[in-house]
Amino acid sequence: MKRIFAFFLCVMLMLPCVSALGEVYVDQTPPADWSERDLMRLTVFRTGESDCMLMEAGGEAMMIDGGANPWREKLRDALAERGISHLKYIYNTHPHDDHIDGLYRIMQYGVTADEFVSIFAENFRNDLHQRTVKQAAASGIPYRQLQVGDVLTLGDVTLTIYRWEDGSTINDLSTLTRVEFGDCSMLLTADITGLAQRHFMATLPAETLKADVAKFPHHGLTPFVTEFLDIVDPEFLFATNKTSDEVRKARNQINNRKLPAKFSGDGTIVLECDGTDWYIYQKLKEF
Repeated sequence: MKRIFAFFLCVMLMLPCVSALGEVYVDQTPPADWSERDLMRLTVFRTGESDCMLMEAGGEAMMIDGGANPWREKLRDALAERGISHLKYIYNTHPHDDHIDGLYRIMQYGVTADEFVSIFAENFRNDLHQRTVKQAAASGIPYRQLQVGDVLTLGDVTLTIYRWEDGSTINDLSTLTRVEFGDCSMLLTADITGLAQRHFMATLPAETLKADVAKFPHHGLTPFVTEFLDIVDPEFLFATNKTSDEVRKARNQINNRKLPAKFSGDGTIVLECDGTDWYIYQKLKEF
């Protein structure tokens, strides 16, 4: 009898933990006190087929890539509207124009930062990378090369950096970023290839890849490796592209798994988290 009682006591003690598990709410109204909570916010700007994301937490802000050149003025204005002229980090996942051009431009426009960070060496032989490194120096922003396993902090948010170091293309070498805030997790995949995904499956613990929210790699132009997505097991997906025939395979993957998803090319996506729950919405046709 004592053993049975102890078992049920353990079960009862576990119930609050189970009920406290986070949820992902898409296009739903958050609680009345939501804006008063300590939130992490990721804004995925409507920059067509390019990555341009602003993360805010704990009174700090950072850019994760900056989108392609045609969106530079809209990005400048969006930061100004939010009263952001200084960032903790300007973070580039890899030096392709659709990820780095906007970062170069906002520095030209006078946005400053504590650091310009990238996993590529400062002297990496790439014209766009070199141009942006030089602009950072001209803007008085120090450059720091990230290493695999490095952690960036934004308020109470942590961003852990991973890369397939033996990759042969810039997309192979682009960073996989794990974001954690309280019990919430997100995987930002930049333009990692299928080969890179298989490398991460083979070398990282499953719990490192498991996430509530994940970004399609390479703008959803190709789907996730099936086994990789099985491990991530997200509750929400987003892609930095427009909904079109180009992303048909990604759309099929979303439909087959019956997952909620959004494409930032159709309107800026806002993902907010209080460390327990996510509230996600989209501003259709808006930057």
